[in-house]
Amino acid sequence: MTTGGRAELGIDLDELRLLVGMSYRELARRTGCARSTLHDALTGRRFPRLDTVLAIAQACGGDPARWRLRWVAACKRSHAPRSEATTSLQSTNPS
Repeated sequence: MTTGGRAELGIDLDELRLLVGMSYRELARRTGCARSTLHDALTGRRFPRLDTVLAIAQACGGDPARWRLRWVAACKRSHAPRSEATTSLQSTNPS
């Protein structure tokens, strides 16, 4: 698996799908998710909802608990504090 960012989560899920040899059509059938939703999530185009991640993991034989942790970690990474440079620039601009 890769670094655990938002885009990487989808890419890693897609690798899981490919490892089991499942098409998007079959994955959609097994998860109940639209193919377009799956494609957007698995290519990193959109960050998937937790229920989508868990459905994909389960359909592909992955460990849902592990994928839940990956999803939470990706969410936390996206809400990381701003860098000092960004913060200092904002503090010099009057509101």
